[in-house]
Amino acid sequence: MIRLTPYGEQFLTYVDRVLMLLDEGVQVLHQMAGSALQVVKLGYFHSISTSLIPSIMSGIYSQEENRGVRFQFLEGTSFDILSQLKKGELDLAFCMHLDEAVESLPILKQPLYLTVPSNHPLAERSFVTFEDFAQEPIVMLEKSSSLRAQMDQVYSQHSLVPNIVFEVRECNAALQYVALRFGISVLPHVPAMENEKVSVIPIADEKQAFARTVYLSWAKNRPLSPAAQRSKNYILEHYAQLQS
Repeated sequence: MIRLTPYGEQFLTYVDRVLMLLDEGVQVLHQMAGSALQVVKLGYFHSISTSLIPSIMSGIYSQEENRGVRFQFLEGTSFDILSQLKKGELDLAFCMHLDEAVESLPILKQPLYLTVPSNHPLAERSFVTFEDFAQEPIVMLEKSSSLRAQMDQVYSQHSLVPNIVFEVRECNAALQYVALRFGISVLPHVPAMENEKVSVIPIADEKQAFARTVYLSWAKNRPLSPAAQRSKNYILEHYAQLQS
């Protein structure tokens, strides 16, 4: 029976990385020669799944050179999507997190809304301010979420501590607790908001504290396949926002 020495086990991780890069290089060459299926692995989070992603796909496939491209989609939290991108399991990713290992460019500003139970005193308001709901019991996303960091900062700037009743992993779970009347929540627009048990209210916001930036990201140290590069170029050409 053959076993690796401790030195061999340490060296094996580097060998695995080299082999993975070789496989990627072979796939790129195959795609360039037109002898392999052109696959782009794209990650995104739920609140853009029915708005931004279909629009981008429609545009990419409208170009004749992209008719042979096939996308593999991964939906998850922004934090998880970024982690997958850094591991090399995605080519392109939409997320809110920034990281030194990836290049990122802003694609859109996503407004946030106050969600309240349909019988809440604020439910019929056409808009609210932070002061209107600052003291309310609130359902927050967990600490790994960029939205949680953003909300913590808002409360801190007002020298307030949020009255958190639940911490959840994603927006749909937060909405369920709002519908059950446990509290309010601040969330981006998601399909599950079309619910008679929940009211969705715009937040008056001159400082853009209640909007978040969505980025397109790709790894700095890993070349993109021709199909992924074309997809990236299309997205940046049609959706990238000028940085202020």
